[in-house]
Amino acid sequence: MEAVMILIVIFVFIIVITSIDESFKMKRRKMDAALKMREMEGGYAPGTYSAYNYKRRRRHSKVEGFTPMEETNRESQRELLKKGIDDLQQRLDNIEIIMQSRKAHEKE
Repeated sequence: MEAVMILIVIFVFIIVITSIDESFKMKRRKMDAALKMREMEGGYAPGTYSAYNYKRRRRHSKVEGFTPMEETNRESQRELLKKGIDDLQQRLDNIEIIMQSRKAHEKE
């Protein structure tokens, strides 16, 4: 009976240690992913500063032709703003028609 209890304690200990280790690995992966996203937003290739090997890290610099995420977001925002401005311009061009339809609707 003592041998069974000893085996149960050993297996429980192994399970607890394994689960703690997995939780730390998950936290580390999340931090690495967040750091790589910040690097990409800054215009650097992923892994430039988050690399664990110092020699490999020294070789990286700002990559030519690598478009940062911020620039693509700015371009899409500009397109949305231009589209909105065009819509407003069309509304202003048709303001007389809108006013006439409102007056006709109010008279009814």
